[in-house]
Amino acid sequence: MTLIRLQDCPPSPWKNGGGSTRQLLISPAGAGLDDFDYRVSLASVASDGPFSRFDGVDRQLLILQGAGLELELEGRDRLRLTPGGAPLAFAGETPAQSRLLDGPLTDFNVMTRRGRYRSRLDHLTVDGELELRSDTELTLLLTLEDGAQLLQDGRPRPLAAWDAAVARRGETLRLRAARPLPLWRVELEAISPV
Repeated sequence: MTLIRLQDCPPSPWKNGGGSTRQLLISPAGAGLDDFDYRVSLASVASDGPFSRFDGVDRQLLILQGAGLELELEGRDRLRLTPGGAPLAFAGETPAQSRLLDGPLTDFNVMTRRGRYRSRLDHLTVDGELELRSDTELTLLLTLEDGAQLLQDGRPRPLAAWDAAVARRGETLRLRAARPLPLWRVELEAISPV
């Protein structure tokens, strides 16, 4: 089980140079933006513009903070993404142009190399205690607000907004909160060759 603190993830420029991102996870370790199997990150978006292109990658995107954005994906109707909305899944090679609705925002990205990994995102709430066993290769819980605690080695560790707790298959994540707090769960699984 691993605790990833957002404050320990330094910002780096986007692939296309149009913004910055904080990478929570990448595999294999040391992979770059063109050869990862999966990558989980938070991005700061301060201006309108194109999305970086990721050939052969499936993306899931959701808005964490800010008013949101309009996204034009080639071959699809214009989409409006706002906080609290469902994740948007799209191919990383699809040309995408974004327009901020009202000022900067932070988004959450889960990217998987097509044919190697798949991902699933869903929304959870911790209220009291939450015990969650990982039944996939990797399970990540992203906190959306301050106030939760990760129970690790018999002691509570405070979680700030956008910190993440990660478990491998068979491990159990235990969280505690004195009030209902929202989480996003990301499950990552390798695709077995046929």
